Amino acid sequence: MAYTVIEIAVSDEALSELIVEKLASIGFDGFELHTSGIKAYIPTGQFKAQRLHKAIQAYNKQGAVAVTAIAPLEEKNWNEEWERNFEPVVVENRILIRAPFHAVDGLFDYTLTIEPKMAFGTGHHETTYLMLREMLQLDFGGKKVLDFGCGTGILAMMAAKLGAAAIVAIDNDEWAYRNTPENMEVNEITGIEVRLGTHTAILPHEQFHCILANINRNVILETLPVLRRALLPGGCLLVSGILTTDVAEVETAAQHTGLRAAGTQGKGNWAQITFYAA
Repeated sequence: MAYTVIEIAVSDEALSELIVEKLASIGFDGFELHTSGIKAYIPTGQFKAQRLHKAIQAYNKQGAVAVTAIAPLEEKNWNEEWERNFEPVVVENRILIRAPFHAVDGLFDYTLTIEPKMAFGTGHHETTYLMLREMLQLDFGGKKVLDFGCGTGILAMMAAKLGAAAIVAIDNDEWAYRNTPENMEVNEITGIEVRLGTHTAILPHEQFHCILANINRNVILETLPVLRRALLPGGCLLVSGILTTDVAEVETAAQHTGLRAAGTQGKGNWAQITFYAA
């Protein structure tokens, strides 16, 4: 999927999170916050310059905010970036996430080997870390699990290692659709059904004990009714890819579908929420 990256200079740091929240509401789904401003990412097909300028206009007090660059995001071979920069990730001293060229360390309960290519999910991002940390607290034994927006397949594979009996992994990005089975093979994991598509790839009468959704605020809000329907009674929904400033809105929307918030955790500006179905 092609992306456009926008660079925004912000002279008042207090405005940055407000601007990020506004941009998220118009389709931006990736952000980097720096002392000098923001880098924001949006699928190229959704980008409209007029909407961008209208969104930030309200915050542009005395020139405090300015768009400094708009450009297509260079598509990279993430294998090359991985080998050049990657350090293993450790989650709660129990999960080791490594590249194929790193040595295996038997001190950890679980090891995941990831070759990301151009798919999301290496454990480095706060949201992936938060999801993995929460998964360690749950019982996946014999459960049916959906990884919605699977990226590299890291969460689906972790569910398999935690004992899930049946797993479906869905992503609308063809890179992810190809990358997940490759990572399954590297990790010697079978039994994950990988589907290319959106929420429509969830079958009409299909239900799960647990749904993992590390995506973004907009997709979560749009698909909450579908995800709720796909949960078995008493099932859990783990969501991330949202900012801490989005938590209240997501919790309210989830409650309207009959979900109950059971816990929230944060790392940096990012949050993870666990919901349960009645």
